[in-house]
Amino acid sequence: MLPEPPRQVYEEQDLRSLFDAAPDATLLVDTDGRIERVNSQTESLFGYHRDELLGQPVEMLVPQRFRDAHLDHRRAFTAKPRLRAMGGSLELYACRKDGTEFPIDVMLSPIDLRGRMVISASIRDISEQKNAAAKLAEAFDTLQLEKEFSESLVTTLQGIVLNLDAEGKITLVNPYFEDLTGYDADEVVGLDWFDTFIPEDDRPTIREVFSTVMAEGINSGYINPIVTKKGDLRTIQWYSKTIKDKNGSFVGLLNTGFDVTEKEADAMALREAKEEADRATAIKTRFLAAASHDLRQPLQSIGLYLAILARQLRETKAQEIAGKMRQSLDSMGAILDALLDISKLDSGSVVPEIVDFPLQQLLDQLIADNQPLAEAKGLALIVEPTPLIVRSDPALLQRIIDNFVANALRYTESGSVKIACSGANENALIAVTDTGVGIPEDALETIFEEYIQLDNPIRDRSKGLGLGLAIVRHLARLLGHELDVQSTWGKGSTFSVHVPLRGVASVTDTASVVSHEQAGTIGVATVLVVDDDPAVADATGMLLEVEGYHVQTARDGNEAFSKIQGGLRPDMIISDYRLPGMNGVEVVRHIRDLAGNDVPSILVTGDTSLNEIVAAGLPSCAVLHKPINSEHLISLIRESCGLPAGPG
Repeated sequence: MLPEPPRQVYEEQDLRSLFDAAPDATLLVDTDGRIERVNSQTESLFGYHRDELLGQPVEMLVPQRFRDAHLDHRRAFTAKPRLRAMGGSLELYACRKDGTEFPIDVMLSPIDLRGRMVISASIRDISEQKNAAAKLAEAFDTLQLEKEFSESLVTTLQGIVLNLDAEGKITLVNPYFEDLTGYDADEVVGLDWFDTFIPEDDRPTIREVFSTVMAEGINSGYINPIVTKKGDLRTIQWYSKTIKDKNGSFVGLLNTGFDVTEKEADAMALREAKEEADRATAIKTRFLAAASHDLRQPLQSIGLYLAILARQLRETKAQEIAGKMRQSLDSMGAILDALLDISKLDSGSVVPEIVDFPLQQLLDQLIADNQPLAEAKGLALIVEPTPLIVRSDPALLQRIIDNFVANALRYTESGSVKIACSGANENALIAVTDTGVGIPEDALETIFEEYIQLDNPIRDRSKGLGLGLAIVRHLARLLGHELDVQSTWGKGSTFSVHVPLRGVASVTDTASVVSHEQAGTIGVATVLVVDDDPAVADATGMLLEVEGYHVQTARDGNEAFSKIQGGLRPDMIISDYRLPGMNGVEVVRHIRDLAGNDVPSILVTGDTSLNEIVAAGLPSCAVLHKPINSEHLISLIRESCGLPAGPG
């Protein structure tokens, strides 16, 4: 049974609205100090556009002279995160884009965001409060003694004025304080401030702060609740300044304060709403992860069994029925892939992992994935080698370009599909050009919308679902990449994406999978299948045996390692990515270490955006997504890896 969903589930646009509704400038910072998200109040307060802040170190908002100290405070907070104000009793300042500095209060809150910690920082400009406190302090400094303090200033200030002696006894309050607390000045003057107004649980901490201030003369701002005459709690933002006598000794403390109860309640409600939204997102993320794997597993085994059955059939009619079943199964897999992708993107569970990487690495995988289909349609798949190094999420960028290529192959009946890359200034342009049917000019604005398909009024599933380009649009927005499309009706189209350019490397070989030298290989090639699902392992093994290969299966990495240590030397490894104990990348890497060579490998995954596979950079390794096409699998084994089949 599925767990009961939270009472309220927030979508991405709701989270963005909540974030922007925060009364203070608020930003999310990762544990390395990089800014991940800002609200509109942050832009207004600091004078930056959010694009100028995202990905930058948070120290860019701190005056230059304080940055080293801020870095130390931030590292200490990250080591022991908790809800608190950063800097303790220090006076904090921020710096706007134009270089002006201003005093601030900062509230820091650690947040568990899909299994990783980020820091929420709420920043409040306290210039007005500081100025008010400065005026009061200036009045004290000028008049020297509190009995000479300007009565008009005390009575007209729209905030609390509270004076304590060196023992913490109340010596002066203003009418605003009386109205707020319900006490008359005559009732409270001479009383112990802490015993009268501070909640019992907070008294030890507040007394300790007061003792430190009176001993060291520290002037600072802080927040704490007070108790009114009726027993209500009010949250006060305080600013304090020590008072000296003629001899320079500290004889009292001037406090000015502002009631921020409602603001703090709003901030707390926002934090609670976000925490609830985070919990809902975490539940949705876990569900999607499970669905992505578990729903594809039966499709995978059914597809393989169907491929085996088709090879056993002799009657033309029976083969035709099996072919139609295969088409329906492929459509079901495509629908599942698209719907899960859209759900992941809408839930915010896809988090980009931005790195610098050679673009040729991505093109190699595209060739491996799409060459068989291009050859089956008699099309030329042309990929120009490139030395460019770009900055993006490799797996998500590959999804964008792979969708362009898949659409080009689907809508091109003759000619070619070409992938070309070029660099100019700070951007790389990756363009996919085909000689297909093209797109009418009046349709160019709508093709990236959900369920929009051209030339498919009867919803032919072989032409897709109308979700592919919508997914591309989601991914491009997530990555901050610009998309472009140019087309001439009847002559073809060019889809392109702009990616940040980071440099140039030596041109690499464009082969999708490096051929595995099989010196002296004679007879039947051996394939090791590693999959913890018995039906998938059995179906894969049966299919390969029908094709003439010798097959060994293992349920996990340990079983596979035992077979290698026992003398098995496979010519090919086919491994599921999600395995118990260790993942498919780790299994393949360890088998290669044991075997002493880079055995050609295929990783099969039910997750369509696994950055770990791409980031692993395994040579001679292709990636297929479930449910895989059996003909594609066989073609990849035969052609890309150069393995001979057995006599079967």
